[in-house]
Amino acid sequence: MSIVNNAIEKNIFNIDNIDIPIFRIFSYERFEELIKNQKLTLVQPSMWDDPYENFFLRTKVDLGNGEVASIEDLKNSWYGQCWTENEDTDAMWRIYSHEKDGVRVKTTARKLFYSIFNGSEEFCNLKYFMGKVEYKSKAELINFMETVTFSDIIAGGQNDKFAKLLCIKRTEFSHENEIRVIVDDIGNKNGVNGLYKIDIDTDSLFDEICLDPRLLDEDVSNLTQKIKKMGVSTKIIQSELYKLDIPMIRVI
Repeated sequence: MSIVNNAIEKNIFNIDNIDIPIFRIFSYERFEELIKNQKLTLVQPSMWDDPYENFFLRTKVDLGNGEVASIEDLKNSWYGQCWTENEDTDAMWRIYSHEKDGVRVKTTARKLFYSIFNGSEEFCNLKYFMGKVEYKSKAELINFMETVTFSDIIAGGQNDKFAKLLCIKRTEFSHENEIRVIVDDIGNKNGVNGLYKIDIDTDSLFDEICLDPRLLDEDVSNLTQKIKKMGVSTKIIQSELYKLDIPMIRVI
């Protein structure tokens, strides 16, 4: 492994095999925007639904003697995007494809992280991270907050401890089997209105594009042609999750 690759992969945690396939479901509107703009959009964790997903950044720091410090600036500099190891589950389609026209893309953890990691950028090793989500109970999260200090988190100055905290979620969501890319917009130079956009090449990044299993055959054909007309050369399929394909039963 080259020195450059080793430096990049040091910022990947809790993933044993970085060549594992990972997936993300976009609404068709977001997918079309992604293809046209060739930009991956990360969001501030405050925009995630579960308030415990970014529990650490929602707290304040007790300085002692009744003084309390805000970490608002720190909170506003972090961005993330969620992917999953789940290839085809009923829950994921229903949660992330509300209009039944969602598009699931497939890549690998390695390809995704190498696509977003800008090695020429100052402080890149403090900025870009990827990690597998750890699922903990509410009691475990509260116990952690009661025993950790702010100094524990910033010790070493490597920023990885902050990133790892953004890869913790409650056990009730463990079915999502998530992997996250995390970016710290150091100096708040690139994030705008809670969004952080990264240039990508979707044809190089995506290994497969998969359409919602609830689409009718005619809609699949029309949507496939529409996607190809945008210049997409990646293989396009439809999920077979709801396809009934069983043999006839014999009389005797």
